[in-house]
Amino acid sequence: AVVSTQSTGQEYQTFPSDLILRSWAKVSNIKNIDTDMCVSTLTRLLDHCLTVAPHNLKLIALQAAVKMSLGDNEATIKLLLCSGALISDGFSDITVLDRWLESSFYNLVKACMNLGAHIEVSLLCCLKSPPEYGTSFQALKRIVQYDHLHLYYPLFWDVNLLECAIAQHHKKGDTLLRDFVIGLMRRPEMNENNHPDLVARSQNSKKCAFLRTMFQKFLSS
Repeated sequence: AVVSTQSTGQEYQTFPSDLILRSWAKVSNIKNIDTDMCVSTLTRLLDHCLTVAPHNLKLIALQAAVKMSLGDNEATIKLLLCSGALISDGFSDITVLDRWLESSFYNLVKACMNLGAHIEVSLLCCLKSPPEYGTSFQALKRIVQYDHLHLYYPLFWDVNLLECAIAQHHKKGDTLLRDFVIGLMRRPEMNENNHPDLVARSQNSKKCAFLRTMFQKFLSS
């Protein structure tokens, strides 16, 4: 595999990821392929390429897909969050993340589900346009550990999600958490009568803060 550089300072712009995918598509008799050996070889190749070019988004996405196929949920989440952080300057600009979310959403949500990270699933589903409320609400209902709720609840930007959380805590008799979430709903930025521009800025700020919090949680583990 040939890795090329440019003199502009942005190095390693050409990589074997596209070549790998095109070559694989030409395989006519997959039954004769030792898939375990292929995955092992591809993993080693990607590991090497990412040590040389850790900021190449195509390689990161391909590595995440491989990790997901191997059932390595934590590695999948870390890789996908790293790619999102790279293209959005550390999750400081939510407006550039649409394409990242479109390509990363399925594996990111699935990996979080497999790890029981239900609060993250709930919020990730509300990043979609339109929000996937069915999956989001179901994820909230599955929460059994409250370790990270104090980090995430203040970042909820969707009133519908807060209302669901209130209903769930009331049903379980968690009066302290219920009252805490009610207090969050009463904050000025959650007023639905606010000017649309103010609402959008507040929501985008919370979305970025959520992704940064999720990034810090998983990358520090």
